Amino acid sequence: MSEEEDRVDPRAPVFFLSYARARQRPGEPPRDTNQKVFQLYVDLSDHVAELLGLPAGSSAGFMDRVLDGGQLWADDLAFAAGHCQVFIPLISPQYLRSTWCAREWNAFVRRRQVRRPDARASPGERSVIPVNWSVMGRRQLPEAIRRRQMFSPTGLPPDIAPQYQQEGIYGLLSLGRNGKDAYDAVVWRLAQRVVRAVDTHWVEPYVSGIDELGDGFEEVGDELD
Repeated sequence: MSEEEDRVDPRAPVFFLSYARARQRPGEPPRDTNQKVFQLYVDLSDHVAELLGLPAGSSAGFMDRVLDGGQLWADDLAFAAGHCQVFIPLISPQYLRSTWCAREWNAFVRRRQVRRPDARASPGERSVIPVNWSVMGRRQLPEAIRRRQMFSPTGLPPDIAPQYQQEGIYGLLSLGRNGKDAYDAVVWRLAQRVVRAVDTHWVEPYVSGIDELGDGFEEVGDELD
């Protein structure tokens, strides 16, 4: 891989956080229905920026904050999906039902991924890092997601990883103080996993038009080379 290939647009976020937007229910008072996702985004961005030593003005991550989402393939969303180096889907039943989330997934996985020279990545570690948002059985996942290595934190006190597997990040945040220690440790390990993906792989920029993207979760062979 040449230096020319390895060049990353300085405006590009390091990671893209893909999630199913929770919609406002009829009759409810106005509120931020995606507050928990935003908390994860902020905490993860802070950790990634610290670990990579990002300069002021650089974007650690991207999260689509359009109120209802899924209505417009906006320029900033297309740019982020086409230039980020790591894609983090927050897996939940609602995520798997979302055509919009599938389009975000497809915009990333159709990009060519290259292993960096002398990179030491564990088997299955790629630039797509599926995260348990609300816990699902593996057999419920589409084949394209099931083939990926789900994020699982290691090197933590013995009770933390099982708590994440049982509750998901949404559950840890919902438990309040009872889930805070586990949440903090899991997000720190996720940030380290993001940085490891940046260190081991480079993903070629490509900005997709919405007409190029399928409505279901797809797999592209080149991404797994």
